Amino acid sequence: MIVGYSEVLQVMAAMVLFSLILITSNKMILLNSKKGVETESEQKAITLAQNLINEARLLPFDANTTGGPLQSSEIPDGFSATGPGSGETTRADFNDFDDYHTFTNTFDWQLRPQGHPDFGESVFTLSIKVLYVQSPDFKMSGGSETNYTEFKKMVVTVTSDYLTDNNGDPIKIEMPYLRRYYKRAS
Repeated sequence: MIVGYSEVLQVMAAMVLFSLILITSNKMILLNSKKGVETESEQKAITLAQNLINEARLLPFDANTTGGPLQSSEIPDGFSATGPGSGETTRADFNDFDDYHTFTNTFDWQLRPQGHPDFGESVFTLSIKVLYVQSPDFKMSGGSETNYTEFKKMVVTVTSDYLTDNNGDPIKIEMPYLRRYYKRAS
């Protein structure tokens, strides 16, 4: 009879060992999947921020430069305050770089904005600040909406529930872009 129990104990030990290996494998697969989603989320957040920066930088520097460059004597006092002008309520209405100041929107996993006919679950939240900044440090903390300089700095911030650190705390993706006004010599 002792021989029978020995085989049963060996089978039970093998089952416990196999269960531990299976649990560890499942945990590693889950962690790899989570890291894959986080990596893809970071890539999409960076893409979203860069797309908005590219869209804004193609526009004129200031509302007062949409019709052409200012005279040297008008720089920087001829600039306007940052933010959208009258009647500029959507991205389609924006006609200069700083109109994006205070712009916020949510985007789905396919980077479609809220309001798009095929908009899915809200995944990314985007917010933008555009301020005049001073050289040499160009810090947003010293920036202003009305203290006109030749430099404007845009910071695009993207957040998502899928962007977290190892402790589960949210991560903000912040992409800055510094723009300087210059007039071509005539």
